[in-house]
Amino acid sequence: MPVETVIRGGLIATVEATFRADIGIDGGRICAVAEHVEGREVIDATGCIVVPGAIDVHTHFETGLGDSVTADDYESGSRAAAFGGVTTYVNYAFQGEGESLGQAIDREAAKAAPKSYVDYSFHPVVTRVDASVLAEFEAVRDAGFCSVKLFTAVPGFQLGDDNVLAVLRRAADTGMLVNVHAEDGALVEHLTARLVGEGRFEMDALPEARPDLAEALATEKLAIYGELLGCPIYFVHLSSIAALEAVRRGRARGAELYVETRSLYLFHDERQYRLPGHEARKYVAWPPLRTEADSNALWAALARGEIQTCATDHTTWTLAQKTDPSLDFASIPGGVSNVETFLGMLYSEGVRKGRLSLSQLVAVTSTNPAKLFGMWPRKGTIAVGADADFAIIDPEHRLRITSERMQSRSDFDPYEGLEAVGWPVTTVVRGRVVVDRGRLVAEQGSGELIRRGAYNRP
Repeated sequence: MPVETVIRGGLIATVEATFRADIGIDGGRICAVAEHVEGREVIDATGCIVVPGAIDVHTHFETGLGDSVTADDYESGSRAAAFGGVTTYVNYAFQGEGESLGQAIDREAAKAAPKSYVDYSFHPVVTRVDASVLAEFEAVRDAGFCSVKLFTAVPGFQLGDDNVLAVLRRAADTGMLVNVHAEDGALVEHLTARLVGEGRFEMDALPEARPDLAEALATEKLAIYGELLGCPIYFVHLSSIAALEAVRRGRARGAELYVETRSLYLFHDERQYRLPGHEARKYVAWPPLRTEADSNALWAALARGEIQTCATDHTTWTLAQKTDPSLDFASIPGGVSNVETFLGMLYSEGVRKGRLSLSQLVAVTSTNPAKLFGMWPRKGTIAVGADADFAIIDPEHRLRITSERMQSRSDFDPYEGLEAVGWPVTTVVRGRVVVDRGRLVAEQGSGELIRRGAYNRP
């Protein structure tokens, strides 16, 4: 008896193997992976590669920073994700003034539900620590949100060491994975004030204000905290050799540490901060861009499995916000667009150029994120019973990245002009085609909230 839909003709890639087979889909789930499956509808993947849909576990859609709000809301952000082969994202839900973690999640879920084209979940961000917040961890976990985030830098968000320790201890007790933005806030603030006092306002001062040693210092400390408290730590957007070496030392001592990097650090380096005029301002990020040697080391660590995930930290601003002349290097909002481009760029510049295998690409963009954040085996694999989430990559599709063709509402793209060969052309979420050959074919609000279970080691 024919199934609802069959994907036919493609090369299937998972972390375990690459092989040719048909994929049968019924009720939004994979019901068959076999040499031949009959379907009432056929998605032709001839000449293409079928991978599990990418899972971006680090996005900031519709997020406020001071008086500003990111350019992308849940509609444009999820649309960009869909065009890039991302079938699930995990957005950060910042705890507002006087707000509980549960209220922060509910607020963001209410915004996402009518807008998102793809599936979504949330990491609550702990910005205030007291007995009531710590008491919430078990309920948040049981509601399907198995991770929390804390900052060791960034005024308004960073926690003091005593509060960091309280969060880690409570997370260890409740089986939560703690995401950490690792920079030493006190050192960053001191160096920034010194540079500004010396009249250093231009962009080339940014790497001096937020050096790799500030990242390494916070990474080293949090690794030790996690080791002694028995709490697993997930370091977001790791950018440098120095921080990676701190992770290695922690792992050698027995700490349970996981690492995420972002495309910005793989494709750009600190030379961008010496570009003329306002060009350098486009690349402000926290942590900032590092050296070419750091970029090369991150590529190598991805290939060795030392870095478990690649995510985007998709935090978008307009060109006017980035180039506001009243702002110096320390006050320009950090972040760039990437959710539409990261899977294609990793394929084009990683797989095609021999830096990553197809299986490694699947691992860092889908399987490892699914395992670490409690979505495995529902997501992150191509197997019977899993959600029918796929990115279909045409390995010969040529694309030149230009801001005009991107779905993000940001009016510039940090990868402008990059010539890619190999790109996601069709995106399927729970058996439903969302984007097909450059056409959006799904409706707003068709994405679902994913409630997650306990994390698994990848």
